[in-house]
Amino acid sequence: MEQLRLTPREIERRKSYFAIDDLDCQLLQSMKKDVQAGLDDIITEFYEILLSHDEIDQIIGDAETLIRLKNHFKSYLLTMFDGEIDEEYVHSRLRVGVVHRRIGVDPKYYVSAIHRLNTILRQTVLRNTSSFKDCMAKSEAIEKLLLFDLSLTFDTYIHSLMDESRRSNAKLEEYAESLEEIVAERTRLLAEQARHDGLTGLLNQRAFYSELRKELSRGQRQGHTVLLLYFDIDGFKKINDTKGHRTGDEILIKIAEAARQTTREGEIVARYGGDEFCIILPDSSIEEGQILSGRLCEKIERLAEGSALTCSMGIAASEPGNFLDADTLVRSADKAMYQAKKKNGNACEIAAIKR
Repeated sequence: MEQLRLTPREIERRKSYFAIDDLDCQLLQSMKKDVQAGLDDIITEFYEILLSHDEIDQIIGDAETLIRLKNHFKSYLLTMFDGEIDEEYVHSRLRVGVVHRRIGVDPKYYVSAIHRLNTILRQTVLRNTSSFKDCMAKSEAIEKLLLFDLSLTFDTYIHSLMDESRRSNAKLEEYAESLEEIVAERTRLLAEQARHDGLTGLLNQRAFYSELRKELSRGQRQGHTVLLLYFDIDGFKKINDTKGHRTGDEILIKIAEAARQTTREGEIVARYGGDEFCIILPDSSIEEGQILSGRLCEKIERLAEGSALTCSMGIAASEPGNFLDADTLVRSADKAMYQAKKKNGNACEIAAIKR
């Protein structure tokens, strides 16, 4: 009643909508004895009509449920003829609506049942009233009250549907939020996968160029040197041809791990392609690049102990007074790497700096 704002004042207002006055309440009270005397017959006739429809029979279900319904229906009918349409009466009618909603009775079935009940009660009045005028007045009072009850039942139906809709919307919003989180996470994971090499987990060539351009741009703004260490595995094709691609993949994974363990935070490692790798060294000197190349060679030797692996390395620099774009820096480091291949394994060559 609080949710529907059915205060005593609102109840009186609703009674006025159906023109229910004190005379109607007195007429209803005057019929109670007749209704009580024929109560069993009224209930029997009412449920015989209802149960003749298969869909309603299925809703009611078993015999035990039918007995409970009949007992509740007796109370419902008797309170109709108490002539007291107050808060307690309204509350009982709202409960009827809630129960019918919960057990799944469609409004069309409930309205048809009210129509049948009205007909049966009018016939009862007709049998027990000699005056046509009194019969019409009593019949009209019954009809007013049944419509009043029906309006309350429909209020509970509508309120229940709205409440269910709100709960469904809340669940949908919650589901949508969780779905958005899942999609965002999947999108992030896909973006990460798109940036990384599937075998080694290092940045792939596309992500490498993106990071290199960022570092070069930052280096120009801040006026510091950006080094690129470019290296590959000596004789890698021969390893693949003689020992198989699986062995070759295992070597690439070890090389990647060696590069991770050798570099510091802020230094970016990528697999450029095949057996070629790149390391971006922001704000670093040539000497620091040479030290890193030496540490990397030692790490590779330890991780690939017994396999006689060696690498050739080239270092190129983009520095104040000679800032290079990404493509030029990569070409310079690549050229220096091929110069290193002319020497013995684990050689490192510095690209010539053009002034």
